[in-house]
Amino acid sequence: MTTITLENNKKITYDDLGEGTPIIFIHPPGMGRHVFYYQRKLSEKMRVIIPDLTGHGDSSSADVNDISIQYYSKEILALLDELKIKSAVFCGYSAGGGIAQLISSHSQERVEGLILIGGYPAVLNPSLKAEHKLGMYMVKQHRNLLTKIIANSHTKNKNLKELLISHMNKAQQDVWYKFYQEVLNMNLTNDIVGIRVPLLWMDGTRSDAINLYQKFYRNRSVNDRIVLFKHVNHQIPTKKWKSVNEEIVQYICKLGKNLNL
Repeated sequence: MTTITLENNKKITYDDLGEGTPIIFIHPPGMGRHVFYYQRKLSEKMRVIIPDLTGHGDSSSADVNDISIQYYSKEILALLDELKIKSAVFCGYSAGGGIAQLISSHSQERVEGLILIGGYPAVLNPSLKAEHKLGMYMVKQHRNLLTKIIANSHTKNKNLKELLISHMNKAQQDVWYKFYQEVLNMNLTNDIVGIRVPLLWMDGTRSDAINLYQKFYRNRSVNDRIVLFKHVNHQIPTKKWKSVNEEIVQYICKLGKNLNL
């Protein structure tokens, strides 16, 4: 765990592991960097950078009025500037994928690859809208219950479950709520058309709400890869981590990047 201060005096806490091709993992609202607990194992073959966004985990608090997909996109790029990283592969999980897609669309010179784990360009269908609104309600009214529900849905590992809960409890309530709200209102369906790098998109077959968005990526480029893992829902970074990590390694290889073998 390392902490660095950005130009706006905000402190970002992040894990920086391994060497080689840098891959930046971006978490969804509330969760923080430990949702990528098993993706740390990728550091054996590449450089893995996993930050807590401001208002989350061990990073600085954030001004709720600043919170937006654009704000967090600039924050991630500012972190890369501080680390002297010109370009990287970006991996966004769930709503964190909005940040990765915005960077890939509007800062293409910084992007070597794009990976979305259960990512989506907009919240268009009623079930996903309801899920986000429920999340907003739970953050405000039943936060402790929400953290337990999210942790239980991601893992049966007792130690990891406790780690996720304790880390989510560090998140600012108003920032968590606003992040959900911003994702609910985002629409990147036009932005993703112009993304130049190949895309790796992964999700579970039981994640019906997310699987509806496959068409936005399937029609985008012949170089993209769509992967659906059987018998699992949306929480594949923890529940299907071995397969997820294998797909990421293969993707990095197809980009022509060297691995530390």
